Amino acid sequence: MGTRSPVFALAWPVMVSNLLQTLTTTVDLILVGSLGAEAPAAVAAVGLGAQFLFLFFSIMISVSAGTIALVARAVGAKDDVLADHVLKQSLVLGVLVSIPLIVVGLFFARPILQAFGAAPDVIALGAAYIQIISLSVFFQFIAFLGSAALRGAGDTMTPLWIGALVNVVNFGINVNLIYGNAFVPRLGVPGAAIGTSISYVVGALVLVAIFLRGRHQLRLKLHGRWVEMVTVRRIFRIGWPAALEQIMLQLAFLIWVGFVVVYGTEVLAAHQIGLRIQSFAFMPGFGFAIAATALVGQNLGAAKPADAERSGWEAAKWSAGVMSAIALGIFILAPWVARVFIGDPVVVDWAVVFIRIHAVSIPAVGVFFAIDGALRGAGDTRYPLVTSLSGIYAVRIPLSYLLGFLLGLGIIGVWVPLVIEYWYRAGIISVRFLRGRWKTIRV
Repeated sequence: MGTRSPVFALAWPVMVSNLLQTLTTTVDLILVGSLGAEAPAAVAAVGLGAQFLFLFFSIMISVSAGTIALVARAVGAKDDVLADHVLKQSLVLGVLVSIPLIVVGLFFARPILQAFGAAPDVIALGAAYIQIISLSVFFQFIAFLGSAALRGAGDTMTPLWIGALVNVVNFGINVNLIYGNAFVPRLGVPGAAIGTSISYVVGALVLVAIFLRGRHQLRLKLHGRWVEMVTVRRIFRIGWPAALEQIMLQLAFLIWVGFVVVYGTEVLAAHQIGLRIQSFAFMPGFGFAIAATALVGQNLGAAKPADAERSGWEAAKWSAGVMSAIALGIFILAPWVARVFIGDPVVVDWAVVFIRIHAVSIPAVGVFFAIDGALRGAGDTRYPLVTSLSGIYAVRIPLSYLLGFLLGLGIIGVWVPLVIEYWYRAGIISVRFLRGRWKTIRV
């Protein structure tokens, strides 16, 4: 059986649905970029707020690592009862994890943003954005983990359509709340947060309704035990290295942003625009990572390790090829892309610099994501943890400080180590997959 068609068939809907998920906060950024004189502060605030909230998303990704791996194994073994059970326990775990995150967002957003030393208007707007969206974290977890379970079962189309719905709701509400109309006042940045939160709630409710009806491969059954700690521990055992990885990565990203804040609001706004472009550029890599996770897990569940290995390498080839094309495109189109977000010429110029520096790393990101996903499908989540943390803490952060501050290269010196880090990550994780020890891991 060839692997090219299954890899791409699973990957492309994930690419689009992840793109749509990223689009929700990107729409916020673009819309507040048209608020006139307050646009640089608004863009910096929404971008910084989104950076903070990515910590929440990273924990969702971590829990979903166990969900996808276990659902994929169950589906590969044709055990529908176990797949449904994993879905239920994943949702329970997601609800429990969301509670402390809501508390952090509501009560610690402002002190954390103040620690960065950003301008007072950026802090005030960013804190409001975080606090409002934190109220929807519970629903974000439900939607994220439910979508992960469907992808583990091989259904990548349903999350795609739900993502489209979420974006339609988000845009429709945000346009009215940010700018105001005859019925509601102009709310600006808080309006963006309200619209995005409502869209997350709608997406979660639709997904739960789908599971309750049971017309897809997975069904949420209300009867039976709601908390079964053996399964929760299995999900957590696979997911905790990913959780630690993502938490530590997001903390490092915040430190890195702290380096950027030193150079002023315009550079910070440019940085946030560049990160948003980065999020879009990463979508194919995420898609191929999910495809690799599902196919490797399903093939190992069916006792086909050779097919699992072929699936992983095929995903890496597709990912590297697609993301190389994207890198070339955004390098060339950087000035026009930056102007979509904001008209301020200083912000646009710095955004172009960051986008082009980052474009050099994107092919490596493609390889890393695909192989990372393949290892996670096998239950090998600890090595990706070591790879990612060593990359950002031993390569990016020290080099950024050295080049940017000690050697006086400024913001360019802060940005360039991003490229070095991702090529380092791609190399060492590929060696891990090549050695094949992941084929014998028990989950």
